[in-house]
Amino acid sequence: MLTLMVAFRNISRQRKRSFLLSGAIAFGMLIITIINALTGGVVENIRDNFAHALGGHVFITGREYNQRDQVVNKIRPDARLDRLLADNADRIAAFTKRSQALPSLIFGSKQTMQLVYGVDFQEEDKLLNSLVLIDGSLQDVFSVENAAILPQPVAERLGVHVGETVLIRLETLTGQHNVGELLVVAFVEDQEQFGLSAAYVSRAYLNSLLGLDPGEYQILNLFLTDLNLAESFTRTFREGLMTPEEQAEEEKEEQVEVTVSIGGVPIQPQTGERRIARWAGTRYRVMNINQVMEPVELAVGVLNRVGLVIFIILLLVTMVGITNTFRMVLIERTREIGTMRAFGMHRKQVQRIFLWEAVLLGLVGCATGLALAGLLILVIGNWRLNVDPALQFFLRNGRITFKLSLGDIFLNLFLVVLTSLLAAYWPARAAAKLSPLKALSSHT
Repeated sequence: MLTLMVAFRNISRQRKRSFLLSGAIAFGMLIITIINALTGGVVENIRDNFAHALGGHVFITGREYNQRDQVVNKIRPDARLDRLLADNADRIAAFTKRSQALPSLIFGSKQTMQLVYGVDFQEEDKLLNSLVLIDGSLQDVFSVENAAILPQPVAERLGVHVGETVLIRLETLTGQHNVGELLVVAFVEDQEQFGLSAAYVSRAYLNSLLGLDPGEYQILNLFLTDLNLAESFTRTFREGLMTPEEQAEEEKEEQVEVTVSIGGVPIQPQTGERRIARWAGTRYRVMNINQVMEPVELAVGVLNRVGLVIFIILLLVTMVGITNTFRMVLIERTREIGTMRAFGMHRKQVQRIFLWEAVLLGLVGCATGLALAGLLILVIGNWRLNVDPALQFFLRNGRITFKLSLGDIFLNLFLVVLTSLLAAYWPARAAAKLSPLKALSSHT
């Protein structure tokens, strides 16, 4: 306790020097805290926007054989699925049912391939709220049976305007060609850079073109009450929907796995359906948003690592400053150290004084940096930004959001304290080795 009190007194006595050192630490803490909080908020916003655009956090698709022995994507009413939904109702915030196709959109002499989702607009308020409107009205989808929402680049490639009709040409589930008409009611900002370039039409209308019954669909999208449950939820549904035959086949495939390679480079393990005997009924695949988000989180992870490197560089610079400062302090306090040693203070106690000073400077710097970061986050978080629509995907309702975990805070705090201790260790050791006689005879 004595060494701590002396250390605190020394810091208070050299206010200007202490201010500069703790200020340098605070600046580093401010930078890394902002970076961590920003990337955390960006990931959460992208995940939410992804979820709204894709229609959920967990995605279930179904496969079955048709009369032509072709595997088609279809989910029909199923007691197993209904039972799982009922048993896990407390973990499900909402769910939507979608169909999808990759048709040709034709307008005049121009055409383009485009992913089209068939959605129930009455149940897709989250989707409509996440879309960035460029032209037209999203409310028209409720009154027009064949209404279509197109990404802006698709509309530009076709040369179509709001209120005009485009042809949609696709294959039905049985492999027959079919043609329909879509009335363009709105253009929205494309999210092609995120792999979300999609047009939206009524599910009932798309089902009629695909040859699906009104009660059938192709994708069941579920929003969870807690995204942290995604992995366990996915596992529960995957196991609950798997038949004994599938389990046996999965075990067999794990034992016999063929790897496809090009030029000796492995591409993807193939345990494909071609080697699986024809099955009866529907087989399901269950995925979650975390799997879709893996590339984004990898990129954000790189950004966090870059921020950490910058933080460490700042700490190293600060470390040099602390070391040089404490060397000067050692010279200035030589007689003082000699006096303390003459009055019976042990070498370890002298060393602890210097180390405590470093720790206190580090803690003050961290507290100041965190306080400033919190203030900046509060101010910036209240700004509504008028940015390029493509950047809205990183935001929440036009605002930058921040999310900082306690793990990041404690890691940064640990690094600061450790760096401060290392910086002060050698001057502290040198101070402890001073003999009382030499220290008292010093004229410094």
